[in-house]
Amino acid sequence: MTIAAVVLAAGAGSRFGGRKLLATIHGRSLVGHVVDAARAAGLDPIVVVEPPGGAFDALDLGEVRRVVNPSPSEGLASSVRLGLLALEHETGVDAAVILAGDQPLVRPEVIRSLVTAAASHPDSPFVVPRYADDGAPNPILAGRSMWRLADELAGDRGFGPVLAEHPHLVVSVAVEGANPDVDTGADLAAVLEWAWGDRVRANRDQVDRVREVPDPADFYAPVSQLFRADPTRTDDPVLDVLRGIAQADDVWLDIGAGAGRFALPLAQIVREVIAVEPSDGMRAALEAIAAEHGIANVRTIGARWPLPPTVVSPVADVSLIAHVGYDIEAIVPFIAAMETATRRVCVALMMERQPSSIADVFWPPVHGESRVSLPALPELLELIRARGGEPAVTTALRTPRRFATRDELEGYLRGQLWIAPGGEKDARFRESLAALVDDRPDGFGLVGQQPLPVGVVTWRPPGGNQPAASAATSSSA
Repeated sequence: MTIAAVVLAAGAGSRFGGRKLLATIHGRSLVGHVVDAARAAGLDPIVVVEPPGGAFDALDLGEVRRVVNPSPSEGLASSVRLGLLALEHETGVDAAVILAGDQPLVRPEVIRSLVTAAASHPDSPFVVPRYADDGAPNPILAGRSMWRLADELAGDRGFGPVLAEHPHLVVSVAVEGANPDVDTGADLAAVLEWAWGDRVRANRDQVDRVREVPDPADFYAPVSQLFRADPTRTDDPVLDVLRGIAQADDVWLDIGAGAGRFALPLAQIVREVIAVEPSDGMRAALEAIAAEHGIANVRTIGARWPLPPTVVSPVADVSLIAHVGYDIEAIVPFIAAMETATRRVCVALMMERQPSSIADVFWPPVHGESRVSLPALPELLELIRARGGEPAVTTALRTPRRFATRDELEGYLRGQLWIAPGGEKDARFRESLAALVDDRPDGFGLVGQQPLPVGVVTWRPPGGNQPAASAATSSSA
């Protein structure tokens, strides 16, 4: 069978505030995600019914047939008619899958299951999914013999009334999960939360599939010394941006403070820093450095964020997460707790890719597959905006980490690859490393490493009484 796609994307999105389908998830528009799913499922041709005015002109949707609905206010039915009309002369097309452009989580495997069911039930011209979580029946596969019924459709229900009136023409396919609409900003936030968690789960599942060694009870204890930093340093552009945000009477909350890379220098210019850090090894390093430098106004809390009910959550003027959050599956409760604990401004340091992505180049030769990336700066900005925040971004440059010895570099990379010494994967790792290691007077690193842009994101928490801080763009020589 040859199956086409009709993507309905002409709606005004008034409940969303307009331009709904141009909103992004992981940098891709909502309608772009739907088109990608149709293409991945093997549908061809793909017709996209767009609104008038050229709003979609700049979107890269790949090879699609664009049809403009001059009167989208007439409802969804008008777009269904136009989309099917565009396929009228495609004599080789047996059916069309009609997809809503505001359902960006539609999965290619679900679409393929509809196509398979259509081939198995040639006497049933309609095939719909039934999602386990909500029973939703979209998208709809409509056999060519049923396209003529589009002339009878009206309003925003599409083929829904036809399916309800003629259930004997419909085959339902049970599928897992859900396929939610994005009608409001809250809907988008929920979808973004799901997409963030899905990436984190995929990243974690990949590790569990290829790992040769277990994680230590305290993952960071063996490498805590790598995270030590001089609290009196003056050559850190990221720290300079944070100093520009700080006020002398501030209390700062550093969530995931590590060995105090930012908590300790900030403590020297603010009233107090509360450092939340679950790793015993990291907290021990932080406390040792604080003692060495006579820094007494840092209070540590040994727990994960959000704090458990048994721990009283502090309230601070400024809350900070520095390269924390990439692998947090439940990101919205994490951010919400951060905002609740903050009076003036929330601050997040994030890069376009997580810092451990230095090891990604080794995944194909070592494990035979590319590393599944974690959500990072672009996804955080999408999430904050969808939740009603107005983030400001300052860019600073972070000098790539150098290691004192080759063994330190190897140990760090091996930890990010979860490989055991002496095995076949370790041999492939060492072979790859030999071509990539870079030995310079300032230590060991990888060939071609350049200063990395770090986004310093600031936003006002709900109920905050001051605008989000901002600072000039910084860079290092």
